[in-house]
Amino acid sequence: MSKLVKTLVICVDRDNDIGEKAGLETPVIGREASLSAATKLALADSEDSDINAIFEAIGIYERLSSGEEGDEAEVVLVAGDKNVGIESDRKIGKELDEVLSKSWADSAILVSDGAEDELIIPIIQSRVKIDSVRRVVVRQSEPLESTFYVIKRLFEDPKFSRTFLPPIGLIFIALFISFMVGQPGLAVGLIFGFIGIYLLLKGFGLENLMREFINTVKQSIYSGRISFVSYICAIVLLLVGTVKGVAGSYEYYLKSDYILLAMGYIEQAVGWYVGAALAPLIGKMTNMLIEREKIVRQWAILFSIIASGLILWGGSECIFFLSNDTPLDDFLGYQYLFLSILGAVIISLIGVRISWYMRSAIIKGEKEVETEIETEKA
Repeated sequence: MSKLVKTLVICVDRDNDIGEKAGLETPVIGREASLSAATKLALADSEDSDINAIFEAIGIYERLSSGEEGDEAEVVLVAGDKNVGIESDRKIGKELDEVLSKSWADSAILVSDGAEDELIIPIIQSRVKIDSVRRVVVRQSEPLESTFYVIKRLFEDPKFSRTFLPPIGLIFIALFISFMVGQPGLAVGLIFGFIGIYLLLKGFGLENLMREFINTVKQSIYSGRISFVSYICAIVLLLVGTVKGVAGSYEYYLKSDYILLAMGYIEQAVGWYVGAALAPLIGKMTNMLIEREKIVRQWAILFSIIASGLILWGGSECIFFLSNDTPLDDFLGYQYLFLSILGAVIISLIGVRISWYMRSAIIKGEKEVETEIETEKA
């Protein structure tokens, strides 16, 4: 490129199809070279969308050159790398620098074959002003490609995938299990159970609990701790609780009583779930005892888990009694609820008291050690 160029028509091939399929080196500069590159790419893969983008860039160049103003323009083709990302974008930036060093262009028109190529707009803008962006997509496939790109970006977004994909995955797992055992109706109970667990974790801000659980299991395996066995126990108890909950709520599904269905699931599964929650905690406390670490906060958590399970069980029993709609059952239902809440409060206070006692003992021991050190120094 020997002439001074006012406008560059830049065609971007971010994933380097021009190099991978046609075997060409970029940057490709000039109308004839670009036309030859488009022809070679069409012979290599006639369905590649970059072909349309290259021809569109050539067309824009011709319109600019033959217009009334007779703009001094040039068409260039730059490409990235098949591994789209940092390496690809750096290669595009390097090729742009090479082109601009020869042309001294003060503006550019970007031509791409889709929204993904347009992600490199900031890279181009950091080097030259962009006057226009032209996206070239085959008419029949434009809605499909745009929709596919949006869906692809959503799946790659961690916030979206971690929020919406787990419930969908749980629903499909529930359907799979129910069809495998030959009882499609069980899917309703499984879906209620899985989604209920997910909503509880999400509501209490514990959506990362499973990821942390898996990481902890890996660490336990590598370090050979006792807690690994407790994690296996927790998984088994969780599975047993889910099966018991589904079996216990199935009869209410047949009656289309979905409130009692949920209560039946809780009544049958809550004890197993409490055990599943306690197993890794007890394993961790055992490891701390072996390693002679102080157990403080874990006591409060342990008793809080038991208290929570007791409240859920008492609430489900209360609703069962109230559903009978008799004075005696109403009285028994309220009695179950009151006693379960009272028991939960007492259990929680016991846990808090033990934690407070252990914390006080640790503080007292630390003060005694500090006193002994000061005495020795004196």
